[in-house]
Amino acid sequence: MKINYLRVSVTDCCNLNCIYCRPLSLANHVPRSKLLRFEEIRDFVALAVQWGIDKVRITGGEPLVRNNIVNLVEMLSQIKGIRDLTMTTNGVRLEEFAQELKQAGLSRINVSLDSLDRERFTHITGYDKLLEVLRGIKAARKVGLDPVKINVVILKGVNEEEILKFVSFGLEQGLIIRFIEYMPIGGIGQNNRYLPNNFAKEIIERKWGGLEPLSSYNGSPAKYFKIRGTHSRLGFINSISRPFCSSCSRLRLTAKGELRPCLFTNFGVNLKKALGKKDKETKREEIKALFDLAVRNKVKRELSSLSNPQKKHQKAPSKFNSEIKERSAAFIEGNMFQIGG
Repeated sequence: MKINYLRVSVTDCCNLNCIYCRPLSLANHVPRSKLLRFEEIRDFVALAVQWGIDKVRITGGEPLVRNNIVNLVEMLSQIKGIRDLTMTTNGVRLEEFAQELKQAGLSRINVSLDSLDRERFTHITGYDKLLEVLRGIKAARKVGLDPVKINVVILKGVNEEEILKFVSFGLEQGLIIRFIEYMPIGGIGQNNRYLPNNFAKEIIERKWGGLEPLSSYNGSPAKYFKIRGTHSRLGFINSISRPFCSSCSRLRLTAKGELRPCLFTNFGVNLKKALGKKDKETKREEIKALFDLAVRNKVKRELSSLSNPQKKHQKAPSKFNSEIKERSAAFIEGNMFQIGG
């Protein structure tokens, strides 16, 4: 297994309050004094590159609310060996930062966006910020943060009717739309919101015909397809219906300095103390030992998932098969193809 992808969370704060994520009323944020300093993040990433990491994604919370975030991008972009430096954002402040991020060395950007309807966006996120996000996406394309990927979490009974609208949006704007299965983690636990991506794929194929599968992108969790007769790509991240643990190449560094082998585990090794060592050789040795421990735990978890293929969450799709056909057929009969032009 090749571990080459590091997700770096720079804050647990966010300027939205999405219904499926972590409501602000329940948030217990990490004190600023406990956050990793940019210099500590840079030092760790520089070492991790020596041990195989060549892709780095800056995340949060919302990374653009962290003060002087552009400085971190510039620091990381100067590390030799990083071939892809990216960021995931909700886009609210992207218009403000797009040019600076590009100049600082950011390769491209992902934007989380779950509705193109202003009222529904406000319902999902708690804030009337859709127009700011759309301007941010436009700014990102203008400065060359391409390809811009739009991450859409499909929520049953909330935004499923916008699936075709998002595909049209991607075609018109030159964006890669990625549909993500809802996972009830760390939030308000609305299990009834789940819809498998087979539902979205069938609806799309009823309008545009069979999607042409594309080769996997370097361990990406998304399965990519091309709409025939176009250059447009669609991605499906099937977190529940088809877990991708066995092919995952990622580690996650939390904002307070824990290195975790998986987003969905409580296991982590704390790098904070080791990063504070003044002796470079001692620091390197201690961090390498912790890095190796995280990797070993990841391998152990993934071997376990391979040896237990009948886990409960992997059976999820079967109970939705009839619903997929019924609901997609209803979409067609309701002239849903008119959405988005």
